[in-house]
Amino acid sequence: MRIILPLAVFTALAAFCFMAMLAVTLAWMYVPTRIVYQESSPVKIGDYSIEVREHGRSFFITPRQKYIVDSVRFYTPIIWFSGFGYLFLFFAFGGFERLRLLQRRSAGGGNPSS
Repeated sequence: MRIILPLAVFTALAAFCFMAMLAVTLAWMYVPTRIVYQESSPVKIGDYSIEVREHGRSFFITPRQKYIVDSVRFYTPIIWFSGFGYLFLFFAFGGFERLRLLQRRSAGGGNPSS
């Protein structure tokens, strides 16, 4: 039981990292596009005062929308690559635990949970 628990913990942590990477990637793909192409103004009026150029065209968005777009574009690579690093570590630690389990099983010839 002592060896199975770390394997389960490392597997759960790896799954959490993968799901975080997937969620951040989906936000990176859809949030800036939605804000720039659907919620922006083609002309500078009122609150829509910040110009954003996408594919050679100018769009005007609010300061709050600009903050959201910039934060999504800035933090996505940071979360993605750190998640990838943790994912690698959790798989490596899980693999080492699995090797330890196999060594105990072959050396002791008995119950691996003892």
